[in-house]
Amino acid sequence: MKPTTTVATPSMLDTYGMTYAFTALLLVAGLFTIDRLSIVMYSPVYLALIAAPFMLGPAIVFAIDSPGSMRTVLRRSAVLAPLTLLTGVTLLFLAMIVIILPLSFWVMPHYSASLTPLFVAALVLVAAPMVVSFVSRIREGISVSGLIQMAVLLVVAAMVAWIIVETFAPGDTLYTFLRKDVAKHFTGGFAWYLPALALAAGLWRRAEII
Repeated sequence: MKPTTTVATPSMLDTYGMTYAFTALLLVAGLFTIDRLSIVMYSPVYLALIAAPFMLGPAIVFAIDSPGSMRTVLRRSAVLAPLTLLTGVTLLFLAMIVIILPLSFWVMPHYSASLTPLFVAALVLVAAPMVVSFVSRIREGISVSGLIQMAVLLVVAAMVAWIIVETFAPGDTLYTFLRKDVAKHFTGGFAWYLPALALAAGLWRRAEII
């Protein structure tokens, strides 16, 4: 009889970082498609390109974060991805009520300069768990899957760095690269949507319900 091996569940921060990175990459691809093809705002295609990454990102992470049979992997993704999306949306609304509304007076154009360092600090904080994910991939040893995951983490970390540089640049430089609605989803995604989703993914993965 073969001894059974127990596969450790990834840490919450590891799952957070991976979900943040994979979902961000898909979201950016969707946003650039919207921008380059001039897709009409709030059309079905527009909404699909923005919404789909928030389901596909966690589903991919849950499928590759630890080994298992195809049936187990597919079942884990099918169950946890929708739960993650619903919980992420809930966390996002709670954050808006608890954080955004009380600070709404200060979120004004004439306060933008003083709020820039705060935004950058918050962005660095919510993206920082990707470092945990990257270190975890290194500790797991070299593999094709691990190298792909590390590449995704590095690409998204570079995107975060680019957003920080553009934030400190004089003028609304981000809006020179992207149309206004797409730029808002771009910055809002990295600072708000993705952290809420990634936190939900980390919580559900650690719950080990499947």
